[in-house]
Amino acid sequence: MQTGDVLDCGLMSAFFLLPALISVYLVIRGRIETAFLSVYLPCLLLLPDEFALRLPHAPPISAAHGALIPIGIVALYRLARSGLPSIMDVLLVLSMISTFATEVLRERVMNDGILSAMTSFIAVFLAYAVGRKIVEPGLRFETIRRWVILVLLLGIPGLVEWRLGQSVFGIVGERVFKIAVVPMVQIRSGHGRMEVSLSDAELAGIVFGMTLSLNAWLLYLNKAGTRANFGRVFAMLEKYHLPSMLLFVYVLLTQSRGPLIAVGAAFLVLQIVRFKNTKLATFVVAAILATGAYGAKVYLSRYTDVADPSAITDERQGSAIYRRQMNEIYKPIVAAGGFLGWGVLSRPVLQGQFSIDNEFLLIHLCYGDFGYFVYVLIAAENIRRLVVRSWSLKSPEDRAFAICMLGAMTVFWVSVTTVFMGNQLPQIAFLLIGWSESIVPGTIDPVAIAKNAERPKFVFKRVLT
Repeated sequence: MQTGDVLDCGLMSAFFLLPALISVYLVIRGRIETAFLSVYLPCLLLLPDEFALRLPHAPPISAAHGALIPIGIVALYRLARSGLPSIMDVLLVLSMISTFATEVLRERVMNDGILSAMTSFIAVFLAYAVGRKIVEPGLRFETIRRWVILVLLLGIPGLVEWRLGQSVFGIVGERVFKIAVVPMVQIRSGHGRMEVSLSDAELAGIVFGMTLSLNAWLLYLNKAGTRANFGRVFAMLEKYHLPSMLLFVYVLLTQSRGPLIAVGAAFLVLQIVRFKNTKLATFVVAAILATGAYGAKVYLSRYTDVADPSAITDERQGSAIYRRQMNEIYKPIVAAGGFLGWGVLSRPVLQGQFSIDNEFLLIHLCYGDFGYFVYVLIAAENIRRLVVRSWSLKSPEDRAFAICMLGAMTVFWVSVTTVFMGNQLPQIAFLLIGWSESIVPGTIDPVAIAKNAERPKFVFKRVLT
């Protein structure tokens, strides 16, 4: 690349600093909710993680990261002043300790490890703090509504990818912003796999599935005849279940089996809303899911038990065999990593097994026994918290929301057993984990929502000296 090209690349990538500047301005003005809804969420869901500002000796700052940092600082301030930490708060702190300890002590190049740990802090801890302290209770409805609308907008570029096998975001990034991205998408069964702003079909399938579960709450509110202000057009779409149908089609267009199976599990979870006895329904659904998981394990064991894996010509069976071999081959490598693991950048890569399609295995490999144990506890506590909230909340709308959030997190936790957690997915997942932790009895009064969104809760004060 010539000097002029490098200069053009730097100038164009500086465009991605704009969301950060707008977010800072809104935060200083005390309009935290506006920064979250109108700057951060669009950047998170509509702009790829590769659309980032790259400065020397600093981690890449994507548009979503830039918009998140000012909001996250405010959220951390609120979290620090909120009294005793919850179990999940402690687990997130331990997760960050694990990350920084591994990256500083185990990476071959310490500076690279520090930058990697900083990126994790932004994408995981700040996103968690924002979900924990910004959304509930007043912004719940507007956040879900806007989230669903933004994800639905990805349908048009997704159809282009499915039909032509080319990524609209990749083409724009390469030709306009001079970013080294791949303009093509993976082809399966003669069509492109929809990946849109997530830059990966599996990750896109997870986000579509999670959004499908969150949209179930809007369906519930619309059917129950609440005073929530959907807007005329969106209310009509929800009346005929068009958003749900489109989101399910999006999952199918990704041609990703893991997220599709996870959506099936979430569908069972969402049926809990239909029962008067929430506790009994929860145990029944849990029993069905446990039975299904055991059956799937037995089936996959037989499906992947072949004498000569190299002779397999079916792509689906080959993919399943790859994952089984991956889990077996990396066991001694994980054990050798010990308590702190190998580090994200210094982990061994075995021949033919570069892609680790299991986030739990990847965490164990990179962050060792400590990081893996904390990650498992985070998953367990997240599910436990949502189940307890669905039992304890009095309002039907609140209980329905907790169950829909449980469905969304079911999609995530099931899916990451078959794929890594990359690009925007850490922010999305931990934003919802933080949100799950803070669910309280809320309001769906549109007047109250509007006033809450406009009322500043945190304002920098001018001090005269």
